Amino acid sequence: MYKYLYIYNYSPHEQGLCEMEFRQIFHTQMKSKYYFTNQLFDYTRSVFIKGRLDILQSSQDFEDIVTYVNQAKMCYYDFKVIYLKNEITHVHYQETIENCKRVALPIDGSVNMQNPKVVFAITKIEDTWYFGIYHDEVNWSDHYEKPHSYSHSLNLRDARTIVNIAVGNDLSLKVIDPCCGVGTVVLEALSMGIDIEGYDINRYVSYQARLNLEHYGYDPLVIQKRDMLTIDKKYDVTIIDIPYGVYSPFSYEQQLELLKGTLSLAPKLLLVSHIPMNQELEAMGYNILDQAMIKKGNFQRYMTLCFQKAI
Repeated sequence: MYKYLYIYNYSPHEQGLCEMEFRQIFHTQMKSKYYFTNQLFDYTRSVFIKGRLDILQSSQDFEDIVTYVNQAKMCYYDFKVIYLKNEITHVHYQETIENCKRVALPIDGSVNMQNPKVVFAITKIEDTWYFGIYHDEVNWSDHYEKPHSYSHSLNLRDARTIVNIAVGNDLSLKVIDPCCGVGTVVLEALSMGIDIEGYDINRYVSYQARLNLEHYGYDPLVIQKRDMLTIDKKYDVTIIDIPYGVYSPFSYEQQLELLKGTLSLAPKLLLVSHIPMNQELEAMGYNILDQAMIKKGNFQRYMTLCFQKAI
């Protein structure tokens, strides 16, 4: 029996990025929005995961679920039982209500439908019923309200996903964002407990980035004003949203110079670019590991994960 069910949701233009994150976290291809696994993952890291069901019992016969709850002799105060709808199997509303009642009745304690401390959930996917404890807390959405931002900056959802792609399951990696702008990537990494440092060559922008970190209680000195080509420290992963001259000229040659500068920072690179740069990366000595593209309207970004070739 699987231990966990992760429930995904994403908009059409985010699907490629969601699937890329999924591959780096679970090391397999994403086949649906409902993923069963024995791997425990902090689902709050992903903006695409609506919730996680910690599975206590599963069966093709719902009576087995009821029997399990009766025999488990549970006691919880302020709990509720819900039915999780899914896009695979439709169960009539009245049946979901009756099944929730049958599961809730044997549980001792008290029901609290408005502010439960524990949420039990049942769902049916294909021919199998699942019962367990459901988690759907979100602890990152308040970062939408950071004091300083720019219209061309990475949005919070993309930034958080990029961090997940860059580090995968290893939160101990040391990360650098050498063109951090107002610090959206840095902020999301810090919220996950990741050791990250940010730099930006623009004095005013780096100052705004420090104000953003300070606003959320993080050490503002994590971000410094500095030209990335002068950084001599070593990291495990570089995340770089390559500048492309939105408000000031920035040539293709300058982009290549910054990309070459990443070679001395870390062996692993997550590049965000407005055009595909696979040929340039491979010519510099990188192997392309994974890639996704986000397109919304006329605007597009390429997310490319790569690793330096062995010498």
